[in-house]
Amino acid sequence: MTGIRLLVVEAWHPADRKPLILKEGNHVKVGHHDTEWTAYRWCTGDDGTSGWVPLDYLVIDEYGGGTVTVDYSTAELAVEVDAVVAGYQTAGSWTWCVADDGLAGWVPNRALSRVE
Repeated sequence: MTGIRLLVVEAWHPADRKPLILKEGNHVKVGHHDTEWTAYRWCTGDDGTSGWVPLDYLVIDEYGGGTVTVDYSTAELAVEVDAVVAGYQTAGSWTWCVADDGLAGWVPNRALSRVE
């Protein structure tokens, strides 16, 4: 599968934290929503690792838990202005990107522009 070519127009440097890696069907503890990225909830996996998960990827129960509906990683990709990455999937206002060196992760859409 070939991604969409995207130009980085704003540098992105993610927080230095271990990514939360989830598989479809995993249960998570669902916490607060993000004030800037409102389509996301703070979730904690069974191993204690936490991260932002798109609401579209969760079925939330009345007890503060949730079930993940797709395989998902909270890994973010550090990018610099004028880099070109391949975009594969959008969730909320972020896109899963792969850099030329093979590193992959989420980048906020505001930092990307489609290459024509």
